[in-house]
Amino acid sequence: MKEDLSGLNGLAPRLIAVDLDGTLVPQSSGVTPGVAEAVARVQDSGAIVVAATGRSLSTTGYVARAAGMHEYAIVSNGAMVVRVDPEEVLEAQTFDATHLLDELSRLIPEATIAVERPDGVFLSDRYFVDEGVSLDIREVPRESLAAEPVVRIVARSDAHLENGLGPVIEHLDMHSIAFGVTDVAWLDLGIKGVTKATGLQNLCARLGIGAHEVLAIGDAMNDVEMLQWAGTSVAMGSARAPIKALADYVTGPTPGDGVIEVLDLLYR
Repeated sequence: MKEDLSGLNGLAPRLIAVDLDGTLVPQSSGVTPGVAEAVARVQDSGAIVVAATGRSLSTTGYVARAAGMHEYAIVSNGAMVVRVDPEEVLEAQTFDATHLLDELSRLIPEATIAVERPDGVFLSDRYFVDEGVSLDIREVPRESLAAEPVVRIVARSDAHLENGLGPVIEHLDMHSIAFGVTDVAWLDLGIKGVTKATGLQNLCARLGIGAHEVLAIGDAMNDVEMLQWAGTSVAMGSARAPIKALADYVTGPTPGDGVIEVLDLLYR
């Protein structure tokens, strides 16, 4: 880990992967002034900047476009490779949710359960408003959630605010993308082994780009595999110590500003 970013001068990676929430944008906020200009300078130099996020396609597209990233994105924590403008799903890693939904119903019967379809639409057994998850959330009976393959499952519970839903994953044979407690306890589950890193690897295979030609910037646990896979990794200064420790460099703590700092060093 280096807080001195001078080693980034002239590095010129072919692809820069940027996490959104907490890295490119503050939580529930817009794109920082200056980001689009920095991204444009990079892309005018022949590189590509892509979003790599836990968001769905519907909540990624407008942020990516505002930041000047009009080509590709990795969404749903790596389960989907998409085109941003126009919005199009290129690859989706799906699974049959029947068994997992049965297990969640047994373990946390009081929770709200939602699934994400490959088209980015969320189906939920209880309606909730969360524009960070999706702009299209539809209420359906729980038994209808597994009617077709899905890319992930999200569980939310007001009854677990004290201890969270983290212990639930010990009973599930799935990859736990993230879990936490904000205004509600939540759990995000996907296919074991599918991460932002695998999504990036699939995109780079399409583009003929090697891992050594990729620089990744992130701040959270769902960025770990991406930071480890990329040839060069940068953690936000606001990231937890273990994440900063595994990164090659650490930039400033302010979302957007830290990304600009890195991009300005790569391509002036």
